[in-house]
Amino acid sequence: MTVETTLRSRAGGARLVRAAPLACALAAVLLAGCREPAPRELRIGLIGVTTGSMGVASGIPALEGARLAIEEINAAGGVRIGDAVHRVRLVERDIAPSAEAAAEAARALINLDSVDAIVGPQVSAQALAAANVAEMSAVPLIAPMASSVAVTSGRRHVLRLAFVDAYQGQLLATFAHDSLRLRRVAALYDAANPYGRDIFRLFRQTFEQQGGAVVAEETFTPDQATDFRPQLRRMLAARPDAILLPNYSQYDSIQIRQVRALGYTGRFLGTDSWDPITLQETGTTAGAVIVANWDRHTTRAAGREFVRRFEARHGHAPRSTAAATYDAVRLLAEAWRRAGTTEGTPVADSLRHFGAYEGASARFRFEGTGDPVRGGVILEFVRGADSLRYRDLPPW
Repeated sequence: MTVETTLRSRAGGARLVRAAPLACALAAVLLAGCREPAPRELRIGLIGVTTGSMGVASGIPALEGARLAIEEINAAGGVRIGDAVHRVRLVERDIAPSAEAAAEAARALINLDSVDAIVGPQVSAQALAAANVAEMSAVPLIAPMASSVAVTSGRRHVLRLAFVDAYQGQLLATFAHDSLRLRRVAALYDAANPYGRDIFRLFRQTFEQQGGAVVAEETFTPDQATDFRPQLRRMLAARPDAILLPNYSQYDSIQIRQVRALGYTGRFLGTDSWDPITLQETGTTAGAVIVANWDRHTTRAAGREFVRRFEARHGHAPRSTAAATYDAVRLLAEAWRRAGTTEGTPVADSLRHFGAYEGASARFRFEGTGDPVRGGVILEFVRGADSLRYRDLPPW
């Protein structure tokens, strides 16, 4: 609507002056007083590798899980903190697969993007570097899939959702000995990666205490990531019942194919770094058993509902990283609401003392630390496909 007013000129005449800008501005102020204020914004930074094999198994699924969670939160009205409504925004930082890149991404998210919290990275070495930055800045960080105890140790603002390496090493060793009746195991792991070294050490300790024997131990370095046959031949000479491969899928897929070509027909033992969807496509994994954080065939209602919504949104099955990242974002939203503030330390305290949470990826219980009480699953590959064999849930 155009507002007009009549003014008298010094000459005594009258002229018509349009005063729309001022009048409309005043009208806008009056109308704004009748409406709720516009929603404020909460920013979650997401750090991940979205290229190469790590991107397929980790970074892209994490992005898909985070986006689904934020879409659902905003569709439900956002996050109410006190009397203010906040919409959630995802700020994505794609990195090279290195600790230095993860630390730099964390600094950029905090200092340039002004995020309120960070999710990721997924790999322990990268998560540890980002955690150092987040802790110094008092910004909450949840590492959904990082399993090294060093990521959360001594830190108030850093949490994980995955079980730690000790849990999976011991669980896998006990299952191999008691349920699979294995007595002779060989192992091949990345000598430069603490993840593989620590899991092998914990597996060996538990397995040998129970009466089993590690009959061969071989290592490799990333620059040898295409031909593992010399190590595999030495391992086969020890006649193992199973081969432990606590490595990333891009290495394990090659190792499995090469040792099968050498005539090995026994079992493989794997860890949460394995990507079941990718490995089952090789057609060489029958009989393999892995310990995992989650399985998309879960029977829990929360997990089944997540799978249904994820497949409807993205058109394909979710990986573990998607489910865990989805949970991390939903946990942050609830922690903000409970804390009644966006300040980093109270939000981190709310997370560490969250109590029970029924997530898409697992049942969690936070009891004052950054490491939740939770269980894992054992998966067995059957004729190239994976099916759930065993689930270990924490007591409630």
